[in-house]
Amino acid sequence: MQLRRFKDIVAVKNGTTIEALDSIIAFHASNMEVAEISSESFNEMTVIDTLTGEIPDDKAALNAEAHEALVNWNTEVNPDAKSGKLDFGIRSITLNINQICNLKCTYCAAGGDGTYGEAMSQISIEKTLPQLKFFLSALKPGVKFAISFVGGEPLLHPQAIKAIYDYVTAEGKLRHITPVLKIVTNGTLIKGDALDILRAMKINLTISIDGIKEYNDSARPSKDGKSTTDKILAGLQELAKDRGQLQSVTFSAITSKANENLVQNYIYLKKLNPDSIEFVFANDEKSEEIQKNFIVQMGKIAAIAWAAGQEAELRKINNFDHYFSLLDSQQKIENHCGAGKSYLMVDAKNRLYSCVWDANNKHDVVGKDEQIDREALSKYSKSLIELNNCQSCWARHLCGGGCMHINRSHSGNKHQKNLLFCERTRSLILTTLLYYKKARA
Repeated sequence: MQLRRFKDIVAVKNGTTIEALDSIIAFHASNMEVAEISSESFNEMTVIDTLTGEIPDDKAALNAEAHEALVNWNTEVNPDAKSGKLDFGIRSITLNINQICNLKCTYCAAGGDGTYGEAMSQISIEKTLPQLKFFLSALKPGVKFAISFVGGEPLLHPQAIKAIYDYVTAEGKLRHITPVLKIVTNGTLIKGDALDILRAMKINLTISIDGIKEYNDSARPSKDGKSTTDKILAGLQELAKDRGQLQSVTFSAITSKANENLVQNYIYLKKLNPDSIEFVFANDEKSEEIQKNFIVQMGKIAAIAWAAGQEAELRKINNFDHYFSLLDSQQKIENHCGAGKSYLMVDAKNRLYSCVWDANNKHDVVGKDEQIDREALSKYSKSLIELNNCQSCWARHLCGGGCMHINRSHSGNKHQKNLLFCERTRSLILTTLLYYKKARA
């Protein structure tokens, strides 16, 4: 890709033989607009790369008309672009059903064994329901409230999930609030009571499976020594017979040094017929070579998906669907995940944190049970774009300032930008822009 920038406008020329992506596509970072531009306008812009987040100095105009067109577009204000400013109000939580696991994944960020360094067999339902009522009572009628059930491995305790599900569903009807519920599981326990309970709930299921059996079993070994992939496939076979009220199945595939062949994994996972797939770069992976491979292969996956079913197939890959949705709605985001503003994490002791990966870190506790420590949360009051010094980045309103956990895992500082993350995110956005303009042409 050839990449150039003029103030708040970035343009990409694909340089590919794919007919769908021949044109020069530009993105207005403030206006959330995507458009084709002429080669003359492209030549008026300054060459940058995906590591460049700053606005380049102006260059002398070569073509007055093309330069003026860029100046005029850059100064335009799109009234339909929606602000990404978040006022405090918790509308999304991650809930640790337990802090134990039946796997020991090689890249586990939850203490290496799902415990976050503090094993907890099961969350207290007696403490959790009043805590949820506290959050629900603060919401206005008509809004959505999202809960992600995680662990450890949440399906070790499916009855606890069902009890919370029943309570939140009933309270939602009473308060005219729509619950949006998800379980994130390693997929090895979709059987027996867990399977019956899954079928009985209107819920989204995310299964962590990294790809072909060789890679998945290597990166995600089971403590009993048996193939994790075989267990997942057995559960998927049962779900194929009867999904009950289950709303969707998403596969989440991690890219790490033990698992780099994304294209092969995509083709394999696609044959298992999930509703969607997301590819996640391991949080603490620091290899530039593995990153480069990830970017290249995500481009190949996009091309495969587009050839198979154009926009519909491409958007079954969550990495691209996310940006399509933001561009369609022209919704800016100023906070990558809403941490400490619209989102909190509840660990298995009902302590509150701003990030799912902060559990058991006493310095990051921001409340407990039905008490929120407003002073502890005050450090997150500014947007992540501001806190992480991303104001000049062209991708800021599609990225939302980056991930604080990834920042800290690489540098020890939540607000020191990780350039690998920046490059990876910008590359995915650029690929999306090329296909988005073709889809909306």
